[in-house]
Amino acid sequence: MMVGELGGLGRIRAVLFDYDNTLVDSASTLPLAQRRVAEMVVSHLGNSVDVQQVYKVLARVEEIVERMGLLDRDKIWRHVLNEMGIDFRVDEELLREWSIAYWREYMKGPIFPETIHVLETLSKQYQLGMVTNTDGLPGIKTMRLQKSGLLKYFKVVVIAGEDVKEIKPSPVPFLRAAELLDVEPVECVMVGDDPVNDIGGAKAAGFHAVLVDRVGGKSSPIRPDHVVRNLGELLTLFNA
Repeated sequence: MMVGELGGLGRIRAVLFDYDNTLVDSASTLPLAQRRVAEMVVSHLGNSVDVQQVYKVLARVEEIVERMGLLDRDKIWRHVLNEMGIDFRVDEELLREWSIAYWREYMKGPIFPETIHVLETLSKQYQLGMVTNTDGLPGIKTMRLQKSGLLKYFKVVVIAGEDVKEIKPSPVPFLRAAELLDVEPVECVMVGDDPVNDIGGAKAAGFHAVLVDRVGGKSSPIRPDHVVRNLGELLTLFNA
């Protein structure tokens, strides 16, 4: 394994990545997943609501409660129904059906065009790891990772909320990944798209951090060490 310099940050031995919207374009399939659940909700309720109405509420509620740390979609759907003022009992089996349908759509997000080349290149010089949050339903994130075909590039994968109790932005999953890689936090770089979960969590753990901002204009409460527009720009940072 080679040890490299990253943009003047010092000696780097490991590069860690987030998964959704960092390695794969999950944002492109999120509306499809949300709309699929909205359709199933309307199918269950009848004509008292329409799909677009449910979809709008669902998208808004999901964003809010997920940022608060609630990742279990079974529970999120209950919040959606409560927000809509729908007062009737929905059994756990039906909620789980909605969640499974959601993840089936969501996992169709394509790998970003540059992802494989970047991982192949960096894996020749650095240890690669992944720190990603649970999908709320144990086993779903593992299944998604396996189907992606990307696991072969990573020496260590930590699913926060499953492999460790805490989820990002807690520093705990980052520190666990460093421990498994047998490197010091200061020798690690975290690459992710989320200013809070990825950048804030990584910096709290003592990592260096690179924010992936494909559209531009993301603001981070904690300043990243570098900002890139796509993963391909990492190769320039790493002189790879």
